Amino acid sequence: MTLSTTGQSPLVNSTPTRIRNLGHLRRGDSVEARMDNAVQYRGRVDRTAPGVGLVWIRDDADGSRRAISTQDCTVWRLPDQQA
Repeated sequence: MTLSTTGQSPLVNSTPTRIRNLGHLRRGDSVEARMDNAVQYRGRVDRTAPGVGLVWIRDDADGSRRAISTQDCTVWRLPDQQA
């Protein structure tokens, strides 16, 4: 298998993926919350409540816990950052 110049397999998705079903998220997933396609928050999933359209994240900016509603924002899973 050849690696790209970033050191990742070319088969690894390097673009954010929109999450329409919060049940597909797992604790620790890196996500962005966007409103009108502008990033409002970025962080790691702490907890989800798919039935009511909520995901709680630990904000990368200040470490605070934020509740994100899919009524207000779109949620995007970020690709894993390989060291």
